[in-house]
Amino acid sequence: MPERSLITVEPVEGRAQLRRFAHVPFVLHGSDPRWSRGVRAYEQWRLDARRHPYFERGDAAFLLARRAGQPAGRVAAHLDRPGGTQGYFGAFDVADHDAVVDALLARARAWLADQGATTMVGPLTWTIEEEAGVLVDGFDHPAATGRPWHPPWYAEQLRRAGGSPDVRFPTYRLEAPPATGEPPAPSGDTPPAVAGGYADPALVLEKIAAVPDVAPLLAGASVRSAWRVARAARERPSDTAVVVRWTEDPEILVPGLLSACAARGYRWLLSPWAAGDREPERVHQLFRFPL
Repeated sequence: MPERSLITVEPVEGRAQLRRFAHVPFVLHGSDPRWSRGVRAYEQWRLDARRHPYFERGDAAFLLARRAGQPAGRVAAHLDRPGGTQGYFGAFDVADHDAVVDALLARARAWLADQGATTMVGPLTWTIEEEAGVLVDGFDHPAATGRPWHPPWYAEQLRRAGGSPDVRFPTYRLEAPPATGEPPAPSGDTPPAVAGGYADPALVLEKIAAVPDVAPLLAGASVRSAWRVARAARERPSDTAVVVRWTEDPEILVPGLLSACAARGYRWLLSPWAAGDREPERVHQLFRFPL
């Protein structure tokens, strides 16, 4: 039997299939210590069109790939409405298998084209502050909150499938300076969605925000205990914060955020900017596909 005949892609319909969709990365990477399992409840929330705020304006098609009947990959094609022509794909998790990747991307591109999109960019789920890009450098570093770990074949498969490299998101590890003086006042803005139940309001400043990195805690937690661990992070300080939102040049905004981190007792900040000519710790990248 030809290999491609063993690959099927099905639309995700109903709560039972959505649970299978959410479980795919756990099946593919659950045994790798660099991957963080995250909070299952958060994963199900961000995929729920009835609860996630993205779906107040956007629409998506969830697609599940099977190989010989077993889950082998997933993708969500999505589009801002009304009148959006820029299509996106996210929730992208696949086995290292050409036919699986090709089948998933073909279905995603077809759905977006039917909706009037002209290009497809990703992986992006659903906004840049939640998750943007696939890891292309820094594979030795484990996942951080908002900076997921991916195996090298994700980027390799996207290139092979015809994706053109697009925006890069470098991440630098900055040491918070000794706390001096008054830190910048919190803005009172809504915390980033990726913060879930463990946001630190002191790190939500005007035009920039960070969240505590709880990925190391979750990496060693069971699926059942992950939500409890994440909630406990609000009371047990993390030594690292991660920038997940910035609306102006981070060169201007990051120094103030570093002061806020120091005042709160964080030692490190994972930042999209660093002073001087230094190499990033890791890099994520978007890929663009024509439709």
